[in-house]
Order: sequence, then C-alpha cells, then structure tokens
Amino acid sequence: MLKVKEDLYNGLIIETDSIEDSISEFKNSLTSLQKQAQEDKKSLIWLDLTTKQNQHISMALELGFEFHNCEARRTTLTYSVKNDAYIPVPPTHTIGVGAVVINKKNELLMVRDRIHNEHSIYKLPGGMVEHADKLSNAVEREVWEETGIKAKLIKMVSLLNSHPYRFNKSNIYMVFQLEALTTEINVIDTYEIEEAIWMPLEEFFLHEKMSQFQKTLVYAALENEGLTFLEENKFFPTKQHVEVYG
Repeated sequence: MLKVKEDLYNGLIIETDSIEDSISEFKNSLTSLQKQAQEDKKSLIWLDLTTKQNQHISMALELGFEFHNCEARRTTLTYSVKNDAYIPVPPTHTIGVGAVVINKKNELLMVRDRIHNEHSIYKLPGGMVEHADKLSNAVEREVWEETGIKAKLIKMVSLLNSHPYRFNKSNIYMVFQLEALTTEINVIDTYEIEEAIWMPLEEFFLHEKMSQFQKTLVYAALENEGLTFLEENKFFPTKQHVEVYG
C-alpha cells in the first residue's frame, strides 16, 4: 500500500519509500489510491519518481498523471482528482547574479569570457545561483572563481526580470555591490574566463564598447543606497536559510 501525507491544497503526497518495486503492485496501489482520493474528495495527488523508475513513470502516465517538474535524476508528477484542482506552478525562473566590485583605486573589476563578441568585450563578474544557494554565497563565489578576488557583499543594486531565457524559462538577474577584500587577480575558472582586469571607472564609463546596461548598473551602485542585508532566519526559523534585504 502506498503511504501518503496531506499537502496545503487538499492534496495527497505519496511517500517515496512506500512505492513498490513491482510494476503490477504499483499499478494496483496507485489505482486504489486514485479511487480513495475521489471518495475522500481530495483535489490532487503528488508523485516523485527517479530516472531509475522509468517503468513506474510510464505507468503513472497511463493512469492519468502529468509531468509537473523535472530534475536530472528525478521528476514530479501530479494527478488531478478534481477537474478544477489548484496545482502550484512549477519552477518558472533561473536566477543569475552579477557583481559590482570597486577597489580603493576607483577601479572596477571586469572579466572577459572565452566566448565573447565585439559588442561585449568585458562584463561584470557573475554567474548562476545553484540549488539551495544563498544569494550572498553565490555572488561571492562567482567573483572568486572568475577573478580570484575575495569580496564581501555590501548591498543589492538592481533586479532584472526577463523572458524568454534558457529552456523557455524566465530569468531574474540580481546585481550586488561587493567590497574587495583582496586585490591580486588570479582567474580560477580558466575554462570559462579568458581574462580579469581592474578597469579605471573613468575608462569604463567612456568605453564605447561597454554596454549601456552595464554602465547603468555601475552608476546605480555608486549613486543609490540600494537594499542592504537585514536578517537571516529570524522570521522563518524552520527554513534552511533565509536572506532578507531592505
């Protein structure tokens, strides 16, 4: 028998460790659960399966389940018991972080990708936020990997929401200003980054091939107070981590 627990939307979440290895037993249990959920007037059923359970995935699809979201080695499926069942939307965004790092000489930290074009010679260091990352950890890590500079987050400068992005998702690009704790450049990620430099701010703003968007971001870091880090895990103590900016 499949074990379940209730969610916040009048739904049932199937406990992964109760899923039978036998496909025929899994089919019988899942069919019984669907009938019981209808009798109990539940709204939906959640099912998590791994890529090793490909036959289970196929069977669930045959029984009316649909894909909800997917990762490299697991997928989540849902079954709508009611036609108007509310199903929370799957992940819609990727998140990128950029860094404005200015040293005591009034120089801006810039990087040059190995893959670049004539319209973007240098750019602000940054990258993608990984699974379960803190924003602060992500941007500080990306600066370190791309330039070898140790830096500490000061404030949030800007937020850009755009669509479409990779994999037909939207993207949020968050830019932070960081304080440089070291000055000697030593690119760690040489596979992606060809060069990192300290560029005088005056040269940056006058550079014809520097994008106006990047100039706007750096100007915002210099002129605006931005959002500073307020608190972590005070408001939501059960979370793995929480960052509040304001």
